[in-house]
Amino acid sequence: MKKIEKISIIHSVSRKYQGALDICVEVLKNSNVSISSISSISSNDIYKEISGEKVDLILVIGGDGTMISAIESLLNLKTPFLGINIGKLGFLTDIDFDSISTELSKIIAGEHVSEERPLLELLTSKGIKKAAVNEIVFHSEKIAQMTSFSIYQEDNLISKHKSDGVIVSSATGSTGYLFSGGGPIIDPTLSIFAIMPMFSQSASSNPMILTADKKIKIKLESQNKSLIVVDGHLDSDIIEESHITISQKDSTYTLIHPLNYDYFEACRTKLSWGLPLVNIDE
Repeated sequence: MKKIEKISIIHSVSRKYQGALDICVEVLKNSNVSISSISSISSNDIYKEISGEKVDLILVIGGDGTMISAIESLLNLKTPFLGINIGKLGFLTDIDFDSISTELSKIIAGEHVSEERPLLELLTSKGIKKAAVNEIVFHSEKIAQMTSFSIYQEDNLISKHKSDGVIVSSATGSTGYLFSGGGPIIDPTLSIFAIMPMFSQSASSNPMILTADKKIKIKLESQNKSLIVVDGHLDSDIIEESHITISQKDSTYTLIHPLNYDYFEACRTKLSWGLPLVNIDE
């Protein structure tokens, strides 16, 4: 792989980032890597700050939320992202604090793997578009209040539901909100929609996995208002909608990982996924 020569750094503001930032800066300087900019993810002009110079890599220090915000804000730059995890789980930011010096040095030298991942795109009935890394949630306005809606693939009806709402997740989002609802773990590079009704009145409302080459439409059937949440955030422009369309975005993003990166090892250690209650090897 090509050696990395110029980097922009983005850091969280909700976590103690300074220690990790100091180590990263030291490693980069010792490796003769130019630092184009250091920006907070909360900056109002983050795109302008980062896009001023062409860089080889965007280094994100924070948790998965920081990485998601960075991807959504800087997607058009088509620059790979690398995550330093100072959060809790860290499925998108996979270098932990104790490994920064060793792993970052290797990655700068070209010892890394890249992974291309798809995104979701939301289109509202008002014509507003939003990109999503993890999931789009369509749900009733109030907690513990059911609403009626229909799910379509293009114009073909899939199912009708009465529930608190529905989660439409990307493969990357399978370890997020979808997982907490009992959904499946999915290889994050796959181009799919994972669909899960939330707290359904029906005993047969199981999760569905559909190919992402056809659009998903969700239509509100009741008089209750609905809310749209994109990657955990309410957006004032799209809070109330009668129907939405979800498709795969025509652009992707690229993550950089250490050579020893193993997605399923991360699932085992961070989610205790597939681990027995007792050590069956003993």
